[in-house]
Parts: sequence; C-alpha cells; structure tokens
Amino acid sequence: MSFKHYVLSCAVAWLAFGCESSGDVTIPQFPDGGLLRQGTALTRGQLYLFEGMYDVAQGSEIFGDGLAVRTSKGTVSLLTDKNNGFSVLGSACLDDGRVVVEGYWQYPTELEAGLVRLFVDPPEVAAALCAGEAPKPDTAFSLHGAWGNDSDFPTHPLSLNWTRELKDWRGFFGNTAHHGACEGTDHCGASPNSLESIRLAERVGSNLAEVDIRLTRDGVPVMFHDPGLSRSLVRGMFCNGNVADLSVAELLGSCEYTYGEKIPTLEQMLDMLVNETEMEGAYLDMKVPGAVLPSARLVNKLNEELAIRNSNDDPSDDRKFKAAIAITTDEVRTAWHDAKAQLQKEGAPVPPCLFEYDPNLVLTEGCIAWGPTWTAGAQPDNVQMLRDHGVITIFWTINQSDFMKEFLEQAKPNGIITGRASTLFYLYQTIGTVPPAPGMTE
Repeated sequence: MSFKHYVLSCAVAWLAFGCESSGDVTIPQFPDGGLLRQGTALTRGQLYLFEGMYDVAQGSEIFGDGLAVRTSKGTVSLLTDKNNGFSVLGSACLDDGRVVVEGYWQYPTELEAGLVRLFVDPPEVAAALCAGEAPKPDTAFSLHGAWGNDSDFPTHPLSLNWTRELKDWRGFFGNTAHHGACEGTDHCGASPNSLESIRLAERVGSNLAEVDIRLTRDGVPVMFHDPGLSRSLVRGMFCNGNVADLSVAELLGSCEYTYGEKIPTLEQMLDMLVNETEMEGAYLDMKVPGAVLPSARLVNKLNEELAIRNSNDDPSDDRKFKAAIAITTDEVRTAWHDAKAQLQKEGAPVPPCLFEYDPNLVLTEGCIAWGPTWTAGAQPDNVQMLRDHGVITIFWTINQSDFMKEFLEQAKPNGIITGRASTLFYLYQTIGTVPPAPGMTE
C-alpha cells in the first residue's frame, strides 16, 4: 500500500472502527532486495567513511540544502531538519566495482516516503572500499543518484557533497529517543516503546533511549506509557484493563502494539540495547513507584554482565552502556529511597539515578543527571551549576526545531529527549556546542 492510499484506507477504517493509529503505513522497499542483494555488504569500520556534513547539490526539494550523515551497524542514515525527514540506507560493493547506498526516505509527520539509490564517487574510493579498505572522507567524496516517491523507481536527481567531519557526539551529546523513533501519531511503521521502534531510533539519529516503565500484577517491569490499555496504543480482543491488573503472561499473550509488536519487558529492552545496537544508555522513566526496585535489580544485573564482558582480553568486545533510574515524582523518590535501603541491606550496589525536577535535589540524591522539562526554559545557570558538580543535563521533551535551537544555544545541554531525532542530530551538528562534561557512557 502506498502512502497516498493510506489516507483513503484510514478514512474507511475510521467509519467502521475509528482511526486512532497509523498501523497501515507501509515503508517502501526495492523489489527483490534491490542492488544490495547482489552485492557484498560493507563492514562496520568502512561505514564510518560516510559520516559527515553534506551539501545537497541536487535534491534540496526533498532533503533541504544540507544534511548530516551518521552510521550504525549495517546502516547509513541521512538526517535533515526538513519536515523531520530521514533516509535509512544499506550499502554494498557490487561486482562491477561500484558501491551502492540505497533504501528509503521518509517524513514521519507526513504521509510521504520513497526510495533512494546513491553511488559512491570518485571511483577510486569505491575501488578502495571493494578492496576491503576504509579510506577517510575528504571534500572530493560525494554520493550521486536519485530519489523517488512511494514505491516508484527513483528518477529525481540526488547529489550529496561531503563538506566536513561531524562534531563529537558519541559519548558527549545524548540525542535521546522519546520512547522510540517517532511519536505515536507519526507514520514510522513502529510503535512507541517497542523493540522495533528503539532499533529504528538509532538509525534516525538517537544514541540514548528514554523508555516508559510500568509494572505488571506479578511484578515484572514492562515498557508501556499509559496506565490503561488504550486502543490508540494496543490491539487484541482480550487486551483490556490496566497494565497493573495483568500478569506479564496475560499482557504478552493478549496484547500487541499498534504495528503488531509484542510489549517488551525491561529486561528484553536492556538486552536488545546492549547486544543489538550501539546505543550508549537508557533513561528509565519510572511511571509507577513499584517499578523502581525491580528495575534497579535489572540494571544491577546488566552492570554485572557488562563488567564481566569488559574484563576480558579482547578490547574490541568492550561495551560502554549506562542505564539510569529516573526519579520522576515525590512518590517515585520515596520508592527510590526504599529501594536503596533494600539493596544496601542485601549488599548490592545502587545503580545510577536521574532526577527530573528540583536541580538541588539532584545533588542531594547523588544522581548522575538532571532531567528537567523544557517548559521551565533553558535554565543555563542551573545547567552550569550541575555541570560544575559533574552532573549532566538532559531536557525533555522537545520536538519543535525552534525550541531545539534555543536550548542548544542557551543551555548547551548534554542531551535532549525528542521524537524528532533526525532534526536534533542535524541542528546539534550545525549550531550545537560539544558539551565539556562527559556523556552518559563515561
């Protein structure tokens, strides 16, 4: 189904059932896997070649005048502030010596998407990649090809010229996914708080993940935002009531997210983040006080596993990752105190915490981060005061580019929670300041 056809299908569905979700959205794909299927995938080390800032010589009508490119495992991502757009691409060396970079582009807030196919230029760089080398980019490096609409074959010229390296962001600035790659009203093909949405978040610019934690009747932390199983978030004939009233088995057996994903447990989410992504940390938003202690135990378990993994003789297997328990209300703060007392009684470590409101209490609680809402303003004095004490600041939740610019310029924070990761990544690279304090992974 094309994005244009979605509008009609949603209208028909609304007459019968109400159209609360965008579950019919289809992400365009090349037939038969495109050229990627015919080639040999580039290595992770080679993908770093593509990272940088680019001028858009052709194709500004879809990507704007400039864009940022970042990479992750198997993915080259084009990120822009034009309509919060992004392009998720794979790459491969072809038998004829060319290197193709292809996939799809999308405006998540619009019913617009299409295919992209680009080739590496100059030919000498493509030849080096096909020979297994990992050359560094320079101003001669470019990508040329075409883009298209919906599932149509790309025919509109697209030409990107590399201009400079990216500013430091890994380990410095937290482009923090607001429960996933997009907001619930967007059209990304993945549901908030799902494993699939967090995987996509990395591909569209995020390196940290904010996820919502609730507790099932039998005490299992799961990823869900609302108290109740709203039809705007889930589907299933027997998926009714509140999360807290169901066991984890009942929840997983009866409910699916909008796009058909299973509701993940916190343990599943942390395992996926560490072992399937390059994400650097997780902001665990405690929606209920009862989730604090079991979540803290899972963070401790993760930290133990990471300590063992990082103590081996193979530095290439080292994994830096930090999860913080977010103290969101006075009730959660009380639960945090109780959890700390219980853990200390057991001789267990106390995991890192993040405090969302009073900046002075961040220091009182010994937290590593402050997570204020954007509605109180940029608060540069408080950001600097906490920075002087080694505490980082991550604002939530900013989706409008004008406010992103204001906070990047005035507060110079260590991170921002957003459902518009592509726009934030681009703006940080164009007007942001690399924070002097270490990021979440240090």
